[in-house]
Amino acid sequence: MRILRTALAALAALLCAAPAAAQNSVRLAEQDIKAGLLYNFLRYTEWPAPASGAMVVCVYGRDPFSGRLTPMSGRTVNRQAIRIRFIDAQAEIDGCSMLFVNAEERSDWPGLRTYLTRRHVLTVSDYDGFARAGGMIEFARANDRVAVRVNPGAAEAADLVIQERLLRLASIVETDAR
Repeated sequence: MRILRTALAALAALLCAAPAAAQNSVRLAEQDIKAGLLYNFLRYTEWPAPASGAMVVCVYGRDPFSGRLTPMSGRTVNRQAIRIRFIDAQAEIDGCSMLFVNAEERSDWPGLRTYLTRRHVLTVSDYDGFARAGGMIEFARANDRVAVRVNPGAAEAADLVIQERLLRLASIVETDAR
């Protein structure tokens, strides 16, 4: 009887752990997809003129990709090398081509948005409402998949052009007039 109780306890623990492990696996796959999409955002966005010989992807706040951006570093996109930087202050944004704002830093977005005015920086985040709050590209969820929302007006204000190829795959939103 004791062996049966031990086996049932082990089975219950396994059944409880399986959904958590599956959820972690889905989260890992989602972050892989987002990291790959960041590369494509660089590829299908046009800047007025490259500021340096590199496309610098900056992650503002904690790295939600858990190192998944590392393979992108050193690759090229549109004949420019890609560099990855992790930043945690507004003053470190200069030199960034793309700024990914961690959802945990949502409260910093209004100040970052003001700072980025007239700077040619593609902004991306995964918090709900980012594109409507003036961000350019937002990761969203639709039908249990990663989806993309694009705010072309925000990109145009920064003199960036998001190519039609990317726009066709995205939901188009506008900045809220708040």
